[in-house]
Amino acid sequence: MIIFMNIYLKRNHYKFLKMVIVNTLTKDKRRTEAFDLKWEHDECWKASLKYSSQLNKNINNKDLTNLCYSIYGQYINELQSRNLYKENKNYIQIWQTMINTVKRDEHTHMGIKLLHQTNLQHSH
Repeated sequence: MIIFMNIYLKRNHYKFLKMVIVNTLTKDKRRTEAFDLKWEHDECWKASLKYSSQLNKNINNKDLTNLCYSIYGQYINELQSRNLYKENKNYIQIWQTMINTVKRDEHTHMGIKLLHQTNLQHSH
């Protein structure tokens, strides 16, 4: 009876250890995936801040409309080249809102200021 009990405990202990190892591996995998998502998110906001800073520095440019389109294109191109571009993310939507403001030719300066302020808040 004692030998049987000892074997039974060893088998259950092995199952328990196996379960702990599997849980640890899946937890580490989820942690790694979450870290990668956060890194991508932060990189997109950093790039957005970089390009909105360029716009903000040149806000008194005579050809501001073309400058906005050009810098927006550069920002999207950088995200696509780094495989970071994703539709319907806030860092894309704020740029689209700024472009729509420029298209209407109303309050272009305010649209750029709001874009830059949003980027400053999300980048820190």
